[in-house]
Amino acid sequence: MPSVKNIKVTIGGPESPVGTPEARTHVIPIRAVPGLDKTIEKTLDPVIIGSNMDAGEYTVADAVGGSIPLSPRAVAGFGKLLKSLLGTEGTPQQVAAAIRIRYKGSSASCKLVANTTTDELSSYIGAKGAEILDTNFGTAGVIDLADPTTDTVGELVTLIDGYTDYECEKLFGEDSEDAGEIIDVTQVQAKDMWAYLLFSSASSGAYAHIFTADLTDAEKPAYSIQKDGYQDNFLYAGCVVDTLSLAAALKGMVEGEAGILGFTETDGQTASSLNLEDAKALIFHTGSFALASKDYKYLRNVNLSMANNHNPEGYGLTSTSRQYHQKGKFDVSGDFQLRLDAETILERAKVFSNGLAAISFLFKGKAILEATLPADSVPELMLVELPYCGYSAFEFPENAGVLDAKINFKTLKPGGTLYNEPVKVILITEDSAAY
Repeated sequence: MPSVKNIKVTIGGPESPVGTPEARTHVIPIRAVPGLDKTIEKTLDPVIIGSNMDAGEYTVADAVGGSIPLSPRAVAGFGKLLKSLLGTEGTPQQVAAAIRIRYKGSSASCKLVANTTTDELSSYIGAKGAEILDTNFGTAGVIDLADPTTDTVGELVTLIDGYTDYECEKLFGEDSEDAGEIIDVTQVQAKDMWAYLLFSSASSGAYAHIFTADLTDAEKPAYSIQKDGYQDNFLYAGCVVDTLSLAAALKGMVEGEAGILGFTETDGQTASSLNLEDAKALIFHTGSFALASKDYKYLRNVNLSMANNHNPEGYGLTSTSRQYHQKGKFDVSGDFQLRLDAETILERAKVFSNGLAAISFLFKGKAILEATLPADSVPELMLVELPYCGYSAFEFPENAGVLDAKINFKTLKPGGTLYNEPVKVILITEDSAAY
């Protein structure tokens, strides 16, 4: 009899054109039986023939779709789902270190610019859209990353963290890494949110895949997905990720679920011989959570849902199968639960003022590049940045006899000058190729 533990789900692509199957190249890390399947929609024959029963029924459509329960980790199978959901991925770059910076001064905005060609990190402050170089940052607003006193990541962190209006810390990597290898950043906001900066490497073996939401009219990339272990093996072509949810809770690990819409199912496939990469689960206690640039250590849980809101129909003539994808409005929402204290209660006012808050959270897997100190190792990592979130509710749930703070949020793309993508996900893996 087929066993649940023998189920395997693999993915390949992107497809070109959509609906043309691609060879499956990677395993999707699942945690339960997938709901992805082909179902049939039938309608009754309306004819009345005096038999006091229905005369027949006809198939009018078949629907390929369903959920894939995930155990997210920094592997290509999960990365391809992120690419289908968000649509845009930068060129993967090998990385050796990462830092984050926040501005604590009185100016309304702080724009950071990194240039690896000139070996410079610059900070501009002032009114948003009209910032000028901050003379209290480096020399006249510019730090020379080739200067012997600031040419390593450790020196750079120490210098910036020593400024009155700034806070800086290293996320990972050796202190001795070359600061001049900072990866270009055209502009990123550091007021009321953390600005995350990466440093490239020629030999770390860790690659940063950076995904952002494609909000243009272009359709999201489609992939071929195969599921094995059902007494037969089934191939689904033309698959896009319509929804993706992520959840993490105290004493657990990150879990997820992808909602798939596809075109066709083909049975009789050869069972895949692919193996899941040696990547570890993203464990809750390895993570961090920041709200409006403040770190909150006592996070109970966090939930995130992203949806492309595809038109589920997508049918036409010549086939009962779905034939095209048509995405709708991109939505991101979620909630998180924190310990209620004097700091978290201050966030309640934003529900009524329509104020925005930046949310970022990250979770780590195993070390890709080991170092003597764990903090210096380059880890598998998933970082989610949501810089423009509005609150819809602030609740006081009971938790083992005490009260917590639960905040519901929705990610927005406000008007005016913006320096950040409304949704950004960084996945650090051992894969050098784009997904």
